Amino acid sequence: MQTPSEANTQKGGIGWVWSMTGGLISRMSGGKPGPKSVPARSKKKGFWNKRQTKLPGTVKQVRGAQYPPLTGGATPVSEQPDSKFGSRPSTAKMTPIEEKKNLEKTTGFKGKGVSEAKEASDSATEPQEKKKEKTVIDKKTSANALSKRAQIFRLINEPHLDMSQLRRRSWSGLCPAVRADVWQLILGYQPTNRQRRGPTMAKRRKEYKDFCRKYYLEDESEYSSSEKKIMHQIDLDTPRTLPGVKLLQHKSIQTLLRRTLYIWSIRHPASGYVQGMNDLVVPFLFVFLASKVGVEPTQLEEKHLLPEHLDVVEADCFWCLSKLLDGIQDHYTASQPGIQRMVYKLQELIHRLDKPLHEHLKKHQIRFFDFAYKWMNCLLMREVSLELIIRVWDTYIAEPEGFTVFHVYMCAAMLKKFSPELVALKDFQDLILYLQNLPTEKWTEKDVETVLAQAFVYMYQFEGAESHLQ
Repeated sequence: MQTPSEANTQKGGIGWVWSMTGGLISRMSGGKPGPKSVPARSKKKGFWNKRQTKLPGTVKQVRGAQYPPLTGGATPVSEQPDSKFGSRPSTAKMTPIEEKKNLEKTTGFKGKGVSEAKEASDSATEPQEKKKEKTVIDKKTSANALSKRAQIFRLINEPHLDMSQLRRRSWSGLCPAVRADVWQLILGYQPTNRQRRGPTMAKRRKEYKDFCRKYYLEDESEYSSSEKKIMHQIDLDTPRTLPGVKLLQHKSIQTLLRRTLYIWSIRHPASGYVQGMNDLVVPFLFVFLASKVGVEPTQLEEKHLLPEHLDVVEADCFWCLSKLLDGIQDHYTASQPGIQRMVYKLQELIHRLDKPLHEHLKKHQIRFFDFAYKWMNCLLMREVSLELIIRVWDTYIAEPEGFTVFHVYMCAAMLKKFSPELVALKDFQDLILYLQNLPTEKWTEKDVETVLAQAFVYMYQFEGAESHLQ
């Protein structure tokens, strides 16, 4: 039995406990003496001052983290059994032959080199990944479109329309189901009071029919010389209206354009008909007719040209065209001061936004009026496809001054987008041909929306701050 002095040296350790209990019990029971006393701990306190204990086997004590123990003969990761979440990826470097066999096994391509099999594997899996990603994006886009359409339906069906909210929700584009009503509401053709919309539109459609009976004569010999001159110019322009759109060449559509433009010119003698107005009827025509028959504007066919639909659409086109031209009528009066003002402002913007491009055009004697006149006169109808111009007009109509102020910034954003290509051209003829035929054939709605967003940024920066343009 140990002396008290020995017990004191082992105080706080397991040896002391054993010496006082285990040893005594062992001796009383006649058993073997207990284990050797463990040396006393260090007087220093702290977690990191634990003694180094050699545990059985080759497992080493790990401090500071709870890592799983590794046995002395640890199995390589590549050879360990698969977990419930799938097979374990191998970290061991394979030889080219092993890699080739593995790729042939996983891809099914035999007889190919390692690099070829790897490329084949990538090309085989990439379409599936892209397809899944596209499906997710399409679902999100569809959900957003449905939510937006529901919000706009709620807005336009309220007893008293909140026009500012409607403009805000229309800026980023509209779906075909609501586009016709929204355009007519913002332009002022339909009243904001829901109860008055039906009677008001019926009255205006009847009024247009009266205009047709009064002004549009079947016997052209009854026209005066000035009226014949107007009709002659319209007859020259209507067959040229967007020649790439086949439906516009149909006889019923040609008659609709001819009658609409003629009646507008007779009722607005200050400007009369001006070449280019024929293009401005087309977006209204396709949007309103598509809404009547329940298809996309680009899906319209000859079978949709029913007389009962065309009569209503023609009246709606006339009134909406009138609302549009009322805001830009100085584009078509003598010397066209509105267009000249917009072209000059575009030139100032480019000088401020892209001075190298401005100097490049000036160096090669390119005047902005040589190419921008058409942009202002036809509102970019000849620069992008009909499908995309309808999207552009969603924003133009939503903007309070979309066809006058915002349109200039849109033209500036387009020029800025093509600036690298323009600066690379060193010949007058190449430059003017490029500017008059911008390569937008492959543009998508995303491209147009990027330019629209950039135009909004420019307008936010410079509109109302003319000193920044000097």
